[in-house]
Amino acid sequence: MKPRLLIQIVVVISVILLCTGVGIYSYLRLYAVEHQRDFNLYTLVPQDAVAVLETDRMADLVNDVNELDCSKDNCFLYASELFVYLKKYLYALLEDTPHGLSKQMSKMLISFHEPDNPMNQVLYCSLGSGDYELVGSFVQKYCSSTFPSKYFDYKGEEIRIYPMEDGRFLSVYFTTDFLVVSFQKRLVEQVIDASRNKKSLMNLASFRTIHADKHKNVVATLYVRMKEVDMGKPTDGMRLQTRLGGWTEFDMKFNENAIYCSGISHRADSTHTFMDALRVQKPVEGFPGAFLPSSTFFYDCWAISDRKAVFDFTARQEYAKATYSDYIKQRDEDWMTFLNDYAGESVKACLFYSKDTLHTAPCAVMAIPVKDERMAERRLRALLHATPAEEDAPPMPKVSFNRLLYPQALKYKKYVLPRNTLFTQMTGITENALYSFACFYQGDLLMAPDATSLSAYIEAVESGDVMDETPAYEESVASLSPLYNFVMMSDLEVMLRQPETYVRLVPNFFFRHAKFFSHFILAVQFTCAEGVAYPNIVLLYKG
Repeated sequence: MKPRLLIQIVVVISVILLCTGVGIYSYLRLYAVEHQRDFNLYTLVPQDAVAVLETDRMADLVNDVNELDCSKDNCFLYASELFVYLKKYLYALLEDTPHGLSKQMSKMLISFHEPDNPMNQVLYCSLGSGDYELVGSFVQKYCSSTFPSKYFDYKGEEIRIYPMEDGRFLSVYFTTDFLVVSFQKRLVEQVIDASRNKKSLMNLASFRTIHADKHKNVVATLYVRMKEVDMGKPTDGMRLQTRLGGWTEFDMKFNENAIYCSGISHRADSTHTFMDALRVQKPVEGFPGAFLPSSTFFYDCWAISDRKAVFDFTARQEYAKATYSDYIKQRDEDWMTFLNDYAGESVKACLFYSKDTLHTAPCAVMAIPVKDERMAERRLRALLHATPAEEDAPPMPKVSFNRLLYPQALKYKKYVLPRNTLFTQMTGITENALYSFACFYQGDLLMAPDATSLSAYIEAVESGDVMDETPAYEESVASLSPLYNFVMMSDLEVMLRQPETYVRLVPNFFFRHAKFFSHFILAVQFTCAEGVAYPNIVLLYKG
């Protein structure tokens, strides 16, 4: 073979091999990028997190929030300053990425830590191919130029501190796989420790179990950690301890005038939470609208077929034991026996306003169905007759109410009960004197802190001035199941203005963000089946 021909053959073969190699390399790289395994952000989240917000569609979540009617009315929830920054800069970031965010970068978590405040949070974001450089240039573009960024070494990892235009500083830790951002440098350090020491949420069995089954296509999921209440050692007296317990998962959905959170909570071992007490109850059917005065701004209804489980939980609450004594303890035991003998399997309570302008405080009434009203009332009278007087007790109040305003309540006898904590335990409403009033009405035992509340309740129901078939009530129950273990509804605008004795009826989170939530009606429902609780939360915007 001639040398010239041999050289030509070698050149042709080399070109073919080179093109083949480039093609294979390009294909493999595209395949690797397309099938790049997503980094599990939960391997970074410290185990002491009390809540985590997750989304795989960051842009969709921000868009859904912006499309809410409350957002269009400039009514925003500022529960997370990190999410506020995300909303502020997301569209600017999208302008730098004309093809949209990568699949990895669309995944985001925000973890919430104690003490609970808008600054005590961490944002986590996955990074795909090319995202590392994008984030770096984006941060440099939008951070303040007043102060230079600083770099800190923490156990061999670099934490960057960037000044923001409002005077605050962002602590940033990122690699080619993920980005971590917080206003608190110590939280970023905890993230690094959690990852290095295998002490993240994914190493926590209770969280890993509930997260393993997640496969729903929803815009966002919220994980909330329930708190476990422990009475402490016997020698500690009434000292209460709060520990972090099991997790509840909520899938979040949005439409123009409502926010929906549908959840699931598995049983946690050795916990003493409200949901644990509900799991063992027989469900209640139907809603109590026909027995709620039209001015009701708060009501709840829950199953108490297993009264021991209910009272084991309520008795642990510190507010119920504030002025406890042997005498009051004995009265509580008397009431437990009475309810075990005569009570039905549900209880409802409501807060409403009366027609009496001299009675400015809200009326509060609790209603427990009784099996045999006549026998129950006879037993109550015998119980009151046999109860010894309490030494050094506050003066017993009299049965007093406006008889002209509430004429239909006159025919129902009202009793003043010796001091006990039953009403406080079952409603969460604290009355310093612990006296309560009771009467029997339409098969229910009614209890209240004063005679006016009882009279106003009876008058409203007798005259048909009730919530049933009113638009606000019907809308609030439309998305709820008619079979449940607990239901609660509250007009937060009215509820958030109430005195301190009522604040425990609604979680403190709503009070901390009263400016936002005062525009909503809150509906909460728990249904339970085979040891699993399904909580549902609906926030209806009033406009």
